[in-house]
Amino acid sequence: MTTREKILAEALNQFSVKGYDPVSVRDIAYAVGIKESSLYNHFKNKQDIFDSIINEYSHRWESFFHQVQLTGDDQQIVVDDRTVMMYKNMSNERFATISGYVFDYYMTDDINVKLRKMLTIEQYRNDDIATLFRKISFEDSIEFQAQLFAALIQEGCFIKTDPYLMALEFFSPIFLIFYKYDHDAESIQAAKKLFLRHIDQFIKTYGTN
Repeated sequence: MTTREKILAEALNQFSVKGYDPVSVRDIAYAVGIKESSLYNHFKNKQDIFDSIINEYSHRWESFFHQVQLTGDDQQIVVDDRTVMMYKNMSNERFATISGYVFDYYMTDDINVKLRKMLTIEQYRNDDIATLFRKISFEDSIEFQAQLFAALIQEGCFIKTDPYLMALEFFSPIFLIFYKYDHDAESIQAAKKLFLRHIDQFIKTYGTN
């Protein structure tokens, strides 16, 4: 692990426990085992560290979605013809398998867990982070799902209904499951089973076949 990577890792460790504001650059440098002045060789300030953590988080999710073949070579999460045809031709079993991968990555990946804790803590102290928390936690997902459902309704894959409300009905129970079981590692498998039951029920409710 490079010094830069160590700085990001230690910063995230501390942000996820204390929040963003209480942690100083000196605290991060001490945790890494370097001088505060040395840290500035890698980052301009604490905000730069925070922004880099968020960028790394986004890149990791883009890479993950590409690995499970939900995005093309450009790794862009968009509703285009390729995406619509992929979902249209995807079996329910394949969709459930991929959904299970997403659940595991979201709930058990150490970086995802820590970043979620950091944003949850800091949303009540910082308006910009509150906006970022909403964007990352549900707004981007619901917007993407609404666009995708609208396209799949046009393709005859789902019954005709309001795609945005459909996206809310799909995502809201998932968000609830994530946060209900987020601090209960012993119940993670029970949470996953409930998550997959929800997806199966959703497909049966809205699917046309």
